[in-house]
Amino acid sequence: MIKYREILRLRSAGVSTRNIAYSCECSRSTVQGVINRAKAKGISWPLPEEFDDKEIYRILFPKEPTRSLKVEPNFSQVHKELLKKGVTLMLCWSEYCESTMASGGDPYQYSAFCHRYRTWANINNVVMHIERKPAEQMMVDWAGATMEVVDRDTGEINKVYIFVACLAYSSYLYVEGFYHMDQESWLNAHVNAFEYFGGTTPILVPDNLKVGIIKNTLDELVVNASYRRLAEYYGCAVVPARARKPRDKAAVESGVNMVTKWAIAPLRDRLFFDLGDLNEALQEKVEEICLRPFQKRAGSRGSIFIDQEKDALIPLPNKRFEVYISKTATVPYNYHVSVDSIFYSVPFQYAKQEVEVRITKSTISIYVGTERVAMHKRSYSYRGSYVTDVNHMPDTHKDFVEWTSERFRKWAGEIGIDVERVIECVLASKPIEQQAYRSCHAIIALVKRHGNKRLNDACKRAFTINKSPSYKTVKTLIERLANDETTTSSKNNEYAYLRGAKYFDAEAGAGENNGK
Repeated sequence: MIKYREILRLRSAGVSTRNIAYSCECSRSTVQGVINRAKAKGISWPLPEEFDDKEIYRILFPKEPTRSLKVEPNFSQVHKELLKKGVTLMLCWSEYCESTMASGGDPYQYSAFCHRYRTWANINNVVMHIERKPAEQMMVDWAGATMEVVDRDTGEINKVYIFVACLAYSSYLYVEGFYHMDQESWLNAHVNAFEYFGGTTPILVPDNLKVGIIKNTLDELVVNASYRRLAEYYGCAVVPARARKPRDKAAVESGVNMVTKWAIAPLRDRLFFDLGDLNEALQEKVEEICLRPFQKRAGSRGSIFIDQEKDALIPLPNKRFEVYISKTATVPYNYHVSVDSIFYSVPFQYAKQEVEVRITKSTISIYVGTERVAMHKRSYSYRGSYVTDVNHMPDTHKDFVEWTSERFRKWAGEIGIDVERVIECVLASKPIEQQAYRSCHAIIALVKRHGNKRLNDACKRAFTINKSPSYKTVKTLIERLANDETTTSSKNNEYAYLRGAKYFDAEAGAGENNGK
């Protein structure tokens, strides 16, 4: 312990700093520091008897006031307050600051308050309450569970996928089943949902499925072109949920769960032969769900929708949105573009050009730029069939449209009876005669290269190989006949005696010698 009292006494007696340090067994800097501190505090010798070294030290070197510690908020209470209507984190922070400073504490800044609340929420697995407004959002998704429709004629079981739409404020539901989860079904489901609700919402919240959203990152959002057109037509904005963040569309996630448990599951043993009947039964179950009272909220989905949300929806346009799927295609040399493996004609002048194909339930329209160059009634025929407008064909191809079975029989009869028999077999080999026209034309076209007789002989020989000969059989046989005839002709000339120019030159020289 430094001898503070002795230092001050010796200094008042005129002793030097060096000698004081030597006498009190401390450094000169310590002595000088005590003297300076004493002058600053107004302390001088003589001192009262009760002023010992500890008391002098307390006066010369008082403790600095300790900095108050930050007061930790009660985040459990904050979370409860956030569940109340109109309460925000900013309001909770303001109230926390007022109560903390009133008790003499030191509050956190707003940024630190928010950071610590998010950390607490993550640890305790809670989420921030998001206040919804009436008629503000419609959330959409496909249910994971599926249903089935049985084909009456074939007994085939067709899987049905269930679309669910939910108004975020009232949780009012709409459901509909589709055979496919393609873009056409997706768009039709939205249109039907809008019409069922009687209006639209400013915001659509889908998942990140490809029929709706092409790309959704922090930097870029790309909405499918057809889905964007539908949203623009109904005055909506597409705001998809974040990837792997199902809570962004919690209302429809809850709705899907309800539909699965209380609509799809109760109908699991019921047999449906028509998609319309299935949708009717499904909607009846969903309406029962919507009339069921809430457990922790006054009213039901249906009552809140009718009282608070229905009138706030955006009115529907006068004309229903025409759902069409758009794709680009390059017109091939046969001037037919493919839609679901059925080929539709385009004016032949556009071969090798890029066109836009717009597909609806009933029509196929082809555009070059903004000009529509072709329109067809949509065909639901067999895969690989052609829908051709004669006006789209060049003159040299128009005869192709006039092909008929009678015309092929007539052409075959003019060549030979065996060719006619082959044509009959080829026409009978297909369930639809038109499917055999190309093979018939290919057989008759062999005449141009091989002639009538050789084709008729090949067809006659074909029946010895197969009771129902095909074009491939006839072609193989006619080429074999042609090769055999060529080989026979070569063998006939193999031993012929031919005199060349040298022979006649030698004969001429021998004659001249004999003359001499």
